[in-house]
Amino acid sequence: MSKKNRRIVLIVVLAAFVSILGGVSLYSYLTPQKTTVYVFKDNYESGTTVTKSMLTAVRCDSKIVVAGKNTDTSSKFVTGENLDAVLKTGDSLRMDVSTGMPLTLALLSVNGGSDVEKNMDPKSIAVTVPISDITGVSNDLKNGSRVNIYETAEGGKTVLAFQGMRILSTAKDSSGTLTSATIEANKDQAIQLVNAASNATLYFGLIDASGYEYQDGTPTYPDK
Repeated sequence: MSKKNRRIVLIVVLAAFVSILGGVSLYSYLTPQKTTVYVFKDNYESGTTVTKSMLTAVRCDSKIVVAGKNTDTSSKFVTGENLDAVLKTGDSLRMDVSTGMPLTLALLSVNGGSDVEKNMDPKSIAVTVPISDITGVSNDLKNGSRVNIYETAEGGKTVLAFQGMRILSTAKDSSGTLTSATIEANKDQAIQLVNAASNATLYFGLIDASGYEYQDGTPTYPDK
C-alpha cells in the first residue's frame, strides 16, 4: 500500500472513530442518568423505625423537576447513595405511609428530641391550642389527622381560617376528655393561630387529606 493510500485509510479510520465517539457522547447526553429510590412494601405507622426490609428498590431518573427547576433526586428522596447512612441514624417515620409510597427525606424524623419534634417538619412550628370534645371534632382525634380550623368571633361570624392542618399531638385531662391539640404550622400560620385562640373560638373539621378539595383564596378573618 502506497504512502498516500495509507494516509487515506488513516483519515477514514480516525473519522469513523470520531463519529462513533460523538454518537456515544450524544447518546449519553440525551439519555437521562438513573439512580435508585425506594418505595414501601407495606403500610407502616408513624414512629416506625425505617429498615431495609421495609423497602423495595426502584430505578428512576437522577434529576427531577421541583418548582420548575431541575434538581438532584437525592435532594428530596432517599437514594441508593445515602440509604445506608439514613438507616444508621435510626430515623423513624413522621407520618403513616402506605404500600408503594416513595421514601422521601421529608417522611423521616430526626433521631432525638421529643415525640412532637420527631414528627414535625424541621421548618415548621408546633402551636398548641385549647379545644374540647365538641370543638375538636371527636375525643378520638389522632396524631397525624388533618383538620380544617374554623374561627367563630364574639359577634357570631364564622370563617374557614386554615385548611388541611396536621395534628402533631393531643392532650386529655384525668377523665380522658380532650383539652388541647398541637398543630403543625408555618411562621405566619403560627401567629394567626395564637391570635385566633386568644380572641375567638376554634372549631376543628376532620378531613380526608387524600380526597379533600381545597378552597382557593385567603380567608377573611373576623374583626378583633
